[in-house]
Amino acid sequence: MTAHNLGRPVGALAGMARATAATLRRRLFTIPGRLVHTARRLHLRLPANWPWAEAFLTALTGINALPMRS
Repeated sequence: MTAHNLGRPVGALAGMARATAATLRRRLFTIPGRLVHTARRLHLRLPANWPWAEAFLTALTGINALPMRS
């Protein structure tokens, strides 16, 4: 249930509000990229031709814009 409750807002941020859980897993949560360290920073490298890169980056930008709560 937690995965579903977290997947719905991420899908909405990515512009896929009506997508099923299986579609969100296939398009957003299974990322064909890699995390790399350069200059003491983490970078996510995505393939240039990945069809859902724009949706993923839109969701990631929305998540990063949320205020931090302690």
